[in-house]
Amino acid sequence: MEQTISKQAKKITLLLAMVYFASYLMRKNFSVMLTAIKAAGYDAVALGIVGSAMTISYGAGQIINGIIGDKIRPQYMLTCGLFLAAACNFAMSFCTTIPFMAAVWFVNGFAHAMLWPPIVRLMATYMNDTEYGYAAVRISAASSIATIVLYLLSPVLLKVMEWNTVILCIAFAGVAIAVAWVMLNPRLFKQEVPALPDNVSAQESSKESEKKVVPLPAMVWLPIVLIFIGIVLQGALRDGVGDWMPEFMADTFGLDPENAIITGVVPAIFSIISFTVFDILHRKLFRNEVTCAGVIFVGAMVSAALLWVLNVYATGWITGIFSALLIGVLVACMHGINLMLITVVPKRFIKSGKVSTFSGLLNAATYVGAAVGLPLFAALKSSLSWSVTIAVWVGISALGALVCFATVPLWKKFRKNYSDNPEV
Repeated sequence: MEQTISKQAKKITLLLAMVYFASYLMRKNFSVMLTAIKAAGYDAVALGIVGSAMTISYGAGQIINGIIGDKIRPQYMLTCGLFLAAACNFAMSFCTTIPFMAAVWFVNGFAHAMLWPPIVRLMATYMNDTEYGYAAVRISAASSIATIVLYLLSPVLLKVMEWNTVILCIAFAGVAIAVAWVMLNPRLFKQEVPALPDNVSAQESSKESEKKVVPLPAMVWLPIVLIFIGIVLQGALRDGVGDWMPEFMADTFGLDPENAIITGVVPAIFSIISFTVFDILHRKLFRNEVTCAGVIFVGAMVSAALLWVLNVYATGWITGIFSALLIGVLVACMHGINLMLITVVPKRFIKSGKVSTFSGLLNAATYVGAAVGLPLFAALKSSLSWSVTIAVWVGISALGALVCFATVPLWKKFRKNYSDNPEV
């Protein structure tokens, strides 16, 4: 029988999706407008330092805030993160030198690292398995919607105002959403009661809430390390392929910079669709999220292989359209793997009281991958060719599938003996 989603879960989902939407608006705006900022007279390499500052602080902040998030109320951390991010966007709108930009964006990265771990903890605490999946898909999709808004709205705004004024407008939007969060969250999160499996009745919730924290078994660390590696590979492809797509389209098919930038919307649109598709794949076919991630890596490998064939053997505008679609599928697959390994996996640790910790740790792996993938793909395409770069994408996808499939038996054992075991 299909489980229904409670009104409470739907309201929580909408509120947390709004928070995550604001996070992406205030975090991705600088990179989306990078071309306009360069045109304002800033050096491209120097601007890269600003982006790197955020990546470093965001990745490290995931681990730090993940640990802190299990020790304090997640609502407090979300409030602090939202207002701090808005403050950084206000400050960035007045920055005129690279050192100040880098310093402000470093703090902004840490502010945004305060958001995802408590979001996952709130979902795990207040929702059952079905509701958790429902919320995870919609909250993840909010990030892609924000990305599309930035890609489509920024070029329009930049025609009538400077880039720093656009960031100032986004800061005001961030404050508005932060205020809405402060006003609405007390009505939805009245007390912390651990979320229950779908087959546990509401009357049993008080007994469940009295259970003490259960220490993790030692055997969990090997699959966690393997999952971490899988996420690193996912991060390299998700950010590396997505961020380099406009330049690939410009280099290969001669698109002008403006039209090349607009192609960045394609992966975001595909990602929104992918969250629903891969959630269904997980619920209906591959109930083990690590198995599902391995299957999605195979899909990414096929997409990258087809892209390689087109890049080597075909030309013309039709090839350009199919190339953009294949890149969209490849990036969408990475978002699907992100959904499985960074959103679903941490829920399995609710008995340990470490949902936020593992959420932060695993999310940090994405940015380790991004930190490696972005410069690696840049070096490959500059010193060799795009065909070699795409071949590397194929190899990384294949390696990711192997890592996930090697992890499956270990993860099954952990779930059977710990997270899914009613006796524990």
